[in-house]
Amino acid sequence: MRELIQELVAHCADLRRQLTRELRDPQHAADIAQSSFERVYALALGDGPRASIAAPRALLFRVARNLCIDEARHRQVVQSWAAQHAGSGLQTTAPSCEYVHAQRQVLRRVIGVLESLPPLRREVFLLFRAYGFTRTEIAARLALSEAAVAKHLVRAALDCSRVFAEMQAELIEAPAVSPRSSFRAALAEEGA
Repeated sequence: MRELIQELVAHCADLRRQLTRELRDPQHAADIAQSSFERVYALALGDGPRASIAAPRALLFRVARNLCIDEARHRQVVQSWAAQHAGSGLQTTAPSCEYVHAQRQVLRRVIGVLESLPPLRREVFLLFRAYGFTRTEIAARLALSEAAVAKHLVRAALDCSRVFAEMQAELIEAPAVSPRSSFRAALAEEGA
C-alpha cells in the first residue's frame, strides 16, 4: 500500500500540469487532481479484484479525465436548463411609482447632506465610500494624517446616520399585532 501511495504522489505533479494545460485554471486543476487521488486511493483500500491496481499512473490519469468529462457534462446540463427556463415565469416587475418616488426623496436627502458637509469632509467621505480608497491612500492624496481621515469619516457617517434616523422617524408604521393578542381579543368578545 505504501508503494502505491508513493507512486501516486510521484505522479500528482504530472497530473496537475496536464490538467492545468487542459483546463487553463491551476486552482481547478489542483481540485480535480486531488479528487482523482482520493478516488484511486479509496479504490486501492477496497476489497476484491479491483483493489489490486496494475498501472496506478494510468488509472490516476483516467480518473482525472473522467472527472473532467463528468464536470463538463454537468455544466452543459446546467447551461441548457438555464437557457430553457430563462424567460418562463420569471418576469421582473417594475417598481411601483410610490417606491420610485420614495427612493428619489431619499436620494435627494442624502445628496443634500453630502452637499452640506464641509468640503474636505465630503471629499474624504466620497473617496472612501464611493471610490474605495483606503484611509492611508486618502491621507497621502490629501496630505492629511490617518487620524484626521478617520475623524472626517466618522463625522460624515454620523451626519448621514442622523438623516437616516430622521427619515426612519418620519415613516408611519402599522402597529404590529401579535397572534396571541388577537386570539385573546377574540376570546374576550366571545365571553362577553
